[in-house]
Amino acid sequence: MIDVKQTPSSYFYLHALFAGALLPFAFAPYELPFLAVVSLCLLLQLVQHAKPRSSALIGYYFGLGYFGHGIYWVYFSIHHFGNAPLWLAVIIMLGMVAILAGYIAALCWLVNKFFRQTLWARYLLVFPALWVSFEWFRSILFTGFPWLSLGFSQLNTWLSGWAPVVGVFGVSWGVALTASALFYLFQSRLIKASQLLAIMLLCAVWGGGLGLSQIGWSEKAGESIKVALLQGNIPQEIKWMPSFLPRNINIYEDMTLQQTEADLIIWPETAIPAFYHRIESNVLRRLKLRAETQQQDVVMGLPVLDDARRFYFNGLLSVRQPKEIYFKRHLVPLGEYMPLKPLSTIILKFLNIPLSDFNAGADEQPLLQAAGYPFASSICYEDVFQITSLDGLPEAAYLVNVSNDTWFGDTIAPFQHLEMARMRALESGRYLLRSTNTGLTAIVGPKGELLKQAPMFKRFALTGSLTPMKGATPFVAGGWWLVLALNFVVLLTSLRCLDSARR
Repeated sequence: MIDVKQTPSSYFYLHALFAGALLPFAFAPYELPFLAVVSLCLLLQLVQHAKPRSSALIGYYFGLGYFGHGIYWVYFSIHHFGNAPLWLAVIIMLGMVAILAGYIAALCWLVNKFFRQTLWARYLLVFPALWVSFEWFRSILFTGFPWLSLGFSQLNTWLSGWAPVVGVFGVSWGVALTASALFYLFQSRLIKASQLLAIMLLCAVWGGGLGLSQIGWSEKAGESIKVALLQGNIPQEIKWMPSFLPRNINIYEDMTLQQTEADLIIWPETAIPAFYHRIESNVLRRLKLRAETQQQDVVMGLPVLDDARRFYFNGLLSVRQPKEIYFKRHLVPLGEYMPLKPLSTIILKFLNIPLSDFNAGADEQPLLQAAGYPFASSICYEDVFQITSLDGLPEAAYLVNVSNDTWFGDTIAPFQHLEMARMRALESGRYLLRSTNTGLTAIVGPKGELLKQAPMFKRFALTGSLTPMKGATPFVAGGWWLVLALNFVVLLTSLRCLDSARR
């Protein structure tokens, strides 16, 4: 057991850094979900006897390890593909890590400031509720960054059964409760009533997840659809070169011509690096005529210019309805738009990112249609946002995500991104078609299962089928608000258990 009062602070904070760095191993590509519980138990041990200020520092070092390991790839994206100097890329990455670590520091400070005496409330109520609260805050503040929310790590455990009911944050609550309840159980050799409650909660959370995973929340809405997801594997270094544009178009057109059996063909995000109006009368017209002749639908990503306002958008369209375009709503800071202007324009001078100042699309947009059914659209990392992914459901029969994960290179990020996309399929009870430029292109089933996956960094046409689905999972019907409401109730209940000296 580690004792704050006996351990030199430098070694103590190193323990916290290690415990935090352990947590990303629970996520893809490592997929060791039990380490999420182990990591949180270590955090609870480290802050157990610490004073509030010390516990905040412990939480901060834990957060540095957690996010430093989990999102180090931000540096890679900005330096290698944004062409920023090494020093600037490192500063931006470390700045993000420093901000995100602050959430864990705040959590630990609150727990040790107000709940050091009533242990059952500290571990069975407060810690899980605060963890989920800060995950939610992290998903909305400063444009939002829900990357590495705990629930994403549990796709292959019994806890995933809760996702169609309460969503990823509800699963995060289950992970945090598991860690804190197990830690609480080992605090005394005698079994108290509160420890029996901890055992009951653990059985309910895990047994309930197993039972719920056996339920099919959606049902078949029609016959299966043959699909082909195209992965052009075009290097980012040449993709946006004007001289390469004809070759770029030829690659995707040739791949499309080979898919004679597919009902639906999907190209990735900005598959054609040219504005809509530049290719409307030639490329799009040609594709539309062929699609109508072959009775196929082609869905593709491309930028769209609003000439009147001089705005441009990251778009997705179905070529047989070329005037109906979905515009990306949740843009990537520093990659697709510049936050905190005019300060961010200083950073822009060091970057060389094509179309790095997109405009966001409207919050409410009509669903696109392809292969006879409406589908819910998301572009790039929009699929990591729970609320964004709910739009269009339950009307949508399936989900489509197009991305350009080239920005991540050969790091852990593409695997993390696919894991989060799989959670969206599980929450909604829908098939997900995910087409990317270099990987990981995939077909995901309504249980979040990975049905097919293309190899990374290879030109590939991933073929398969999906079944259009109908019906609303409990999460789609209102589970998002249920989680927030229950979490709020738990926090209010916890106020009755504040340390007596604070009352």
